[in-house]
Amino acid sequence: MDNNKLFEFKMPKFLLALQPEPEHLPNKFHFIYSPLYLSLILVIRERTQQIVLNKELKDKPQKLYVFNEYEKFKLIIIQNNVKITGGELAPVVSETQFLDEAWEWYNTNMITQE
Repeated sequence: MDNNKLFEFKMPKFLLALQPEPEHLPNKFHFIYSPLYLSLILVIRERTQQIVLNKELKDKPQKLYVFNEYEKFKLIIIQNNVKITGGELAPVVSETQFLDEAWEWYNTNMITQE
């Protein structure tokens, strides 16, 4: 490798995350982590995954996305630092914009096209 060449490492906006702690959170669900906003999103595939949201989760920012006539996904921000961190490592965005961007990333990178 040529040591004279410089490269820039860009932190990704979203990453697929492992099952977070504490263990009372749903198992076998996908989680999206944003290192830029220090926030964690729970992804619920409504056709195959059912969950009863407790009061705490019901009150969190969330949005339903329709992939096709058979598939709907609910995204819930379960660790929310969007407002606090916006402007530091990433642009200031609303929680809805953040969910929309996370959905776009998830739809593009994680959902298998059948």
